[in-house]
Amino acid sequence: MSVPPRTSKSVLEIAAEVLVRDATASLAQVAAAAGIGRTTLHKRYPTRQHLLVAVAEESLDILDRAIEGAMKDDLGQALRDLVDVLVPLGPRLEFLLRQPSLDAEPELQARWVQVDRPLTEFMGRVAEAGLLRRGVAPWWAVSSLYAVAYTAWEGVALGKLAPLDAPGLAYGTLMGGIGA
Repeated sequence: MSVPPRTSKSVLEIAAEVLVRDATASLAQVAAAAGIGRTTLHKRYPTRQHLLVAVAEESLDILDRAIEGAMKDDLGQALRDLVDVLVPLGPRLEFLLRQPSLDAEPELQARWVQVDRPLTEFMGRVAEAGLLRRGVAPWWAVSSLYAVAYTAWEGVALGKLAPLDAPGLAYGTLMGGIGA
């Protein structure tokens, strides 16, 4: 019987988890959670802000790939797929939306707009196809999508919601709120 290879989390993935649990966590706390020395972490990320920016950049990369991978010609299926891929990204969404010091990083803000643009355009097409209630602005649909994805992930993290049930509940909630 073969043993599957052990997969280890990256330092940035661990940092994202630590910083979502405690937005004020120090580099020493992140290093301890990652099982590395503080000096090793400081060599890669000299300041806490450097680490925050690196986690944000990686989070935006992950979000961008997830959005791109879910886009299909069938708008209804693409919307469902978006919910399915965004729910597990709840910690990354929370990190991006709740780290106030990231607001002072113009490059990150520009990148967020760049990642968000195709999603907003997609939601415009979804609205034009009649899948959303009349008058729902695409930006509101995107914000609602992020909100239900995050809330579903949080329910899973708190043990209130089964991981396999979370995307369906999130999708139903989204469409119940803004769907046609």
